[in-house]
Amino acid sequence: MNPAEVNEIIKAANLYLTRLKYLNNELDSAVKQIEHTFVDSEADIKKNFAKIRESLNDVISKREQHLLDKARRTKSDALAPLRECQSFLLGKIETTVKLIQTGTTLVTNRDIKEFNNNANVLGCLPEVPELKDVPYLSFYYDPALELELIDKIGSFGDIYKHPPVQIHEMIEKPGAILVEWKITVDNEEKVTDIEEFKLQKAFGDVTKDKRLIANFSECFRGLDSQYLVKDLEHNQAYSFRVCCRFEGSKEWSPWSLPQIASTSLKHFTWKYNSNYEYSNQYRAAQPKGDKEDMLCSDGAQFSVGHSIDFMFLESDSNYAVVGLLVPSGDLPKSLKDIKESSFLMNNHGKIIVDGVEKATVLPEFHRGSKVTFSCCLTNGKNVRVSIDSEDKRVTYDWPVNVASKMYFVGEFHSSNWKVMVE
Repeated sequence: MNPAEVNEIIKAANLYLTRLKYLNNELDSAVKQIEHTFVDSEADIKKNFAKIRESLNDVISKREQHLLDKARRTKSDALAPLRECQSFLLGKIETTVKLIQTGTTLVTNRDIKEFNNNANVLGCLPEVPELKDVPYLSFYYDPALELELIDKIGSFGDIYKHPPVQIHEMIEKPGAILVEWKITVDNEEKVTDIEEFKLQKAFGDVTKDKRLIANFSECFRGLDSQYLVKDLEHNQAYSFRVCCRFEGSKEWSPWSLPQIASTSLKHFTWKYNSNYEYSNQYRAAQPKGDKEDMLCSDGAQFSVGHSIDFMFLESDSNYAVVGLLVPSGDLPKSLKDIKESSFLMNNHGKIIVDGVEKATVLPEFHRGSKVTFSCCLTNGKNVRVSIDSEDKRVTYDWPVNVASKMYFVGEFHSSNWKVMVE
């Protein structure tokens, strides 16, 4: 074995050692994840069961006291008229006994008048209720409720080996990240039972700084399994997590493992043109006058896999057009004479592809309307563009190179137009 062969083996061994160390670090991270999540889960179990135990003791004590108070009130309310009647009877008994004693010891006529007066106590007897008509207090409870309560406590909580939903992929977009998620394998039987998902984001990397967890905020809630998170700073780390809620439940599932992503692509912005006024960091533009001058993006920012919204903040009846352009040399000053490699829509809703006007017409531009251009691949080799306007959509194949970097463009023949891109 010559020195060159030895060096090759050493080089391969060093590469192998680097990979082994990387895998060992990954294994350490996996072990730490299990240990840390166990500690968190153990603390959550103890805290929640202590809370349940305290709540149950409180509820049981309050219920017991409520029933005791109710029994006392029932007893008191039931005894009050009986005791009143009994007091009346005892009074009658006492005066009647005195009457009898007076009559028995009567020896002279001088006592007859008093005896006759005392005899007036004799009269109607008061009405005394039968025993079946007075309260007969007893305690009752439904054993089925006890069994139901025991059953619910017996099945309270669960341990997920994996959260029921995990972030699957994060794709960078201009000033945005497309977050996709899916159901984990060991919970597939519940896929049809999911009522909605919830996606949250936090500024920064929560895996490196746990304090950032407090900054999570909701950015999506619904049944879609993906969401485009917009208005992100480029080259800035963001943390994402997702959970779900099953049908019939008010509670959300555990959060997914946080995933960290960033986008290196800046927001869509217009290129400076002295004939336009700009706002919102060059995302909104408005002509200064009625001169016909093309507005274009600040570089070829658009490509296959992207989508862009043209939002019309102001409008009028004068001509306006927006769309996509694949340049072949210097950019033109106006869109009027462009034929090739252009995909445009004007304010009357007409579609012009490579200079050819299509038959389909979409709703006209107006203040507050939004037109969305989306670009994707079909069959892995053809570029397809869709335009969404209000509740209508058109889709055409566009014969341009799939690797083309495109400009988004616009032209407005009045200073009353104002458009923003997103």
